[in-house]
Amino acid sequence: MSAPVAGRRAVVIGLPLIADAVTAELRAGGAQVEQVATAREVVADADGVRERLGGVDLVVAALGGIGGGPFGLTPAEKWAAMVEQGAGDAVLAARAFLDDLLTAAANDRPADLVLVGSAAASELVPAFAVHAATAAGAAQLARTLRVELGGTLVRVRHVAVGWVATQSTADGAALTPADVARTVVFTTTMPPTTNVAEVSLLATRYG
Repeated sequence: MSAPVAGRRAVVIGLPLIADAVTAELRAGGAQVEQVATAREVVADADGVRERLGGVDLVVAALGGIGGGPFGLTPAEKWAAMVEQGAGDAVLAARAFLDDLLTAAANDRPADLVLVGSAAASELVPAFAVHAATAAGAAQLARTLRVELGGTLVRVRHVAVGWVATQSTADGAALTPADVARTVVFTTTMPPTTNVAEVSLLATRYG
């Protein structure tokens, strides 16, 4: 049985459908995994997670949620909460185990930070302006951290995901959580000196 991520110690944060699928895929590949619902929960229990896993060398954060509506007809508080849930949580997730990732890389082990975001980061979709802005913020965080951390061999990547359905659609118009999970895990299996920097994952019908 193939174990492409055997020995990896991973924290998976975020949206249940995608986070559940990534956790299952990592475990099937031989990794030790701790799954946490929110970035704030990670911050509150980072030491506990670190102790239970014996360190962390892989962080996957599937953050934010889809929410839309006419910008002027939606309370500003709702939009502000969406920005905080997406871009704000991305910052917390990226920072929580940065020292662990740096230590892993310094010891010649693979070290990955994966931010799973939305294809809306690069699209213009009416009534989804705040969702798109939040997604773009997370994408830019990943890009900038990738440059900042490049010399450390900590690999940072952004996976921009299109429409995800709970199960396969008859016409193949949507991705499934398993599609996302397989892609995320694949990107972590490259040699430590190679980084799949950005992935745009779309259903073939729309890609």
